[in-house]
Amino acid sequence: MAGAETTLTEAPSGERGDVLRGMTVGITADRRWLEQADLFRRRGAEVVHGPTLATIDLSRQEALRQATLDVVARPPELVVVTTGMGLRLWLEAAAGWGLGDLLTGALAQAAVLARGAKASSAVRRAGLEVAWRAPRETMEEVVDHIAIEHPQRPRVALQLFGPEAHPSTAALRSLAGELVEIPVYRWRLPDDDQPARALVRAVTAGEVAAVTFTSQPAVHHLFRIAESMGEADALRRRFDSEVLASCVGPVCAESAVAEGIERPVWPEPPRLVAMVRQLTDLLVTRSG
Repeated sequence: MAGAETTLTEAPSGERGDVLRGMTVGITADRRWLEQADLFRRRGAEVVHGPTLATIDLSRQEALRQATLDVVARPPELVVVTTGMGLRLWLEAAAGWGLGDLLTGALAQAAVLARGAKASSAVRRAGLEVAWRAPRETMEEVVDHIAIEHPQRPRVALQLFGPEAHPSTAALRSLAGELVEIPVYRWRLPDDDQPARALVRAVTAGEVAAVTFTSQPAVHHLFRIAESMGEADALRRRFDSEVLASCVGPVCAESAVAEGIERPVWPEPPRLVAMVRQLTDLLVTRSG
């Protein structure tokens, strides 16, 4: 949330089998959820998929093209890459507009700051250098780093962080001489929230051993949906008693704490495969 992004394919042979037989895991992700579900099913678990968000691709919209032209025309001094997916979508969109080489050339003139390991990996795969990476993968660290290390109010290009109106955007706007906002994607509630509602009911009924979260909005949206059902307090009680809230990393876990989940867990390194392995170990230990 180190190294290249992992593809969820085969679990190591020692981690297959039926160690989670009789347990049910809830999955809130909308992207790559089938791969995550497959890893749990190989361990014998049942899966309830209740996507709590929809990822909206903005990479073909005019706002991104105009921001890209701005970056190409006047390369920034700093570039903040917040997610690996965001950088990949941006570069793909630029290539489609015939601006791929120009954008890469402009970014190469800047000091590139990466919010986390996936962002850092995407930067390197694009042939660019990472000048600095946030140790705990938080935007607060990025803001503090720029405030301390770049007090001259540089021109900054910011790949917008997923959550709407993230406070870091306003903070960077106040620190930068000029902030170029790069809108690549955003999250919203799913068009069909019935699967998420079914997941809430399964959790509050005691039918689920754990729920996984791979983004901050996934946590917040689950509770907004539960609130609309009048089940938010019951959901918190379940998470604070017998249901494990498994987050992909510390940033995601901060959102869980903000929603009233007292003890979310997350792996090191913050990765999907590591999350599945950690959760498997915790559930096996608990059942034993």
